[in-house]
Amino acid sequence: KTNDKLIARTTELENQVTDLHEQVDAALGAEEMVEQLGQQKLTLEDRQKELEETIADLEALQEINDQLQEDSRELEMDLREEVDLAHAATREALRQKEAILESLADRELTIVKFRELVHKLQEQNQDLRMQLEKESSNKSSVAQILPEMLDFKKMFAESKAHARAIDLELRRMEVQQSQQHVQYLAAFMPDSFMNRGGDNDAVLVLLLFPRLLWKCEVLLSQLKDKFPAVTTAITSQVLSQGHSVQQYAARCYLAMHLHSLQAILRQFHDGLNSCSPETLLKVGASFPDMVQQERALDGYIDLHKRDQLDENVNTDSLEKCVNYFVTMHPLLLLASGETRVHQGHLVNDLGKALQAACDSIHTDTATIQSLIKSGPEPTDMQLLCQHLSTVMEVASQHLKQIRRRLAIFDSDTLPLPPSVDLAQCWQQLARITKLTREVAKAALSQVGNAADSEAGVDVSKLLEALASAWERIFDNDNSGPIASIKAAAASVAGTVAQVAQALLDSEPAVQLTKDDKAAPPITVRAQQVKSELEETKALRTRLESREADIRELKMSLRSKQEELGELQVRKDLAEKRLANQSREDKMAIEKLERKLEEAQKQMQRKEKEFEETMDHLQADIDSLESERGELKDKLKNYSKKVFIEGVKSSVVNATLNSSQNTSVRESPLLLNEIRSLKLALKNEQAEKFKLQVDHIKNLLDQLKPLNIPKRKSTEELKHLTIKAQTLLSDIQRDMLPTVVDISKRRPGEPSLEPANHIVRRMQQEKL
Repeated sequence: KTNDKLIARTTELENQVTDLHEQVDAALGAEEMVEQLGQQKLTLEDRQKELEETIADLEALQEINDQLQEDSRELEMDLREEVDLAHAATREALRQKEAILESLADRELTIVKFRELVHKLQEQNQDLRMQLEKESSNKSSVAQILPEMLDFKKMFAESKAHARAIDLELRRMEVQQSQQHVQYLAAFMPDSFMNRGGDNDAVLVLLLFPRLLWKCEVLLSQLKDKFPAVTTAITSQVLSQGHSVQQYAARCYLAMHLHSLQAILRQFHDGLNSCSPETLLKVGASFPDMVQQERALDGYIDLHKRDQLDENVNTDSLEKCVNYFVTMHPLLLLASGETRVHQGHLVNDLGKALQAACDSIHTDTATIQSLIKSGPEPTDMQLLCQHLSTVMEVASQHLKQIRRRLAIFDSDTLPLPPSVDLAQCWQQLARITKLTREVAKAALSQVGNAADSEAGVDVSKLLEALASAWERIFDNDNSGPIASIKAAAASVAGTVAQVAQALLDSEPAVQLTKDDKAAPPITVRAQQVKSELEETKALRTRLESREADIRELKMSLRSKQEELGELQVRKDLAEKRLANQSREDKMAIEKLERKLEEAQKQMQRKEKEFEETMDHLQADIDSLESERGELKDKLKNYSKKVFIEGVKSSVVNATLNSSQNTSVRESPLLLNEIRSLKLALKNEQAEKFKLQVDHIKNLLDQLKPLNIPKRKSTEELKHLTIKAQTLLSDIQRDMLPTVVDISKRRPGEPSLEPANHIVRRMQQEKL
């Protein structure tokens, strides 16, 4: 039984030795892991160097890319500037081409005029020579003097033509210089100045209306000189002898439209000098359409230059021009509420138009009356003509009074009745004038020769012409031709009489004080443009400073981005390293957990065996105690001898049948054997540890020395080194197993002694 105990004890000690071997192997595995970590650290440092070199190469490539992009942007800016310069040169070439074409056209026109003048002078010279040849046969003395006079006239005409040609050349040069000056000034202006509806159109529209007024004045003066008034009574003989009456009537009809055009143009001119700059720009946007209306006046001027302006001229284009400006005036100026009608100018111009219309109607009615053969009773046509002639004479007298009264009014408002509408009055009188013109033309067309004129015209045909013209002109009147014409004439005469009476009655209350005039809109607009240019200069200066700041910020941003890129690369490397390390740590932790589970299972198994052993020993102890009690009872019953014999027999039986723990504790031999085994185990452990230490030293001595590369002494490297050391310490702490002292030994007491372990275990079970 003692041998069995020793065998069991030996087995337990061998198990403990096996556990210690495993712990030593675990320690050796930790050292190998440290070596592997060192090798991995060196590998990571090499890889870090490679990544740093790669980062440097990438940064160099980034700098080259940025430089190429800057060069491409600069090249793009240069190309755009060259394209802008090319476009500007193209526009300048087109302007020069137009100027050259205009100058060539002016020169050709001057040459044509000069040739015509030379041709006329040559014809006059030939006529004079022919007259001289006719008179030379009768007057020899005059024949001697006349060549000298002709030579003098010829020299005078040539010198006059030469002076006129020089004057034309000088004026052409001045016009070219002015055009070139304007082109140079326009070149300094921004593109917004030349755009449609811009300041350039506003300036052009301001120049357009005075130019149109001047052309109207030129036409009126030329018509007055070319077609003088008829001073004699209009009869059929006068009509058959020439066309002076028809020409005067056509002149009055054309003058009526020209004066009405002047009226609306003057309203535009006054409105554009008193409106706001925004309204001026709005009117300037319609400049291209207004310029098209100027062609009508240019056409009449060209006809007059070619001596083709006669009584048969068509006035439709002029009427369309007047209607266009009459329609656009309320839309462009009056709708804004900034301007109002200048009544003084309106009454003056429309008064002239009404006077011309009255003269035209008076002439046409007199022509019709002279062509109608008088009978015992006057016809309806004669009565209508007499009525219109009388009404027009009365209206002419009132218009003369109005012109005399307007001289004392110097303001833009007149004391007119609210019901007076001069524009409507002029439209009604224009209809009557147009109707009488057509009837007069129809009457003149029936007159073929003197015999026909003596017989007179057919009144029925005149009435038919009157009816057809009335249906076309008075399209919304159902009262009949004669009645509607008389009503319209009476309305016109009444309106003119009201205006004359109003001006006559308000004459004493007229105030001649003048108000302070506001600045013209073109001046206000010029001041606005100047202020905008000043603001633009200030903004440009601020923009340049902002651009400089932006460039500096871009440079700093680029440097920050480079630093951020470096930090990002380092961060990625550290994260990758940390991920690898964490993966390795997880693997090591899993391995340690598996070992821990195995150790825990083995510990549980040993604890179970230990408990079974303790239960067995406890049962032996209980049996011994029961036997001891029995022996005590026997001692009380027997004698001392029997007691001694019983004791001897009980000792012998006890030595043979007692349990392991009782015999071991009480036998000195077993105690000595246990002590010898403990010493042998200690010696064996010390020898084994010494051998392991020597083996590890030999392995370390055989290793090559570590080649530690020199590192840059920078703060970032120090920081990374500290971080790497921290990571290594964390890894070592996580990978090395923590050996728990389960013996709960006291200081100075050996923890591996089996007896101590058994005692502690028994104490724990008792507790």
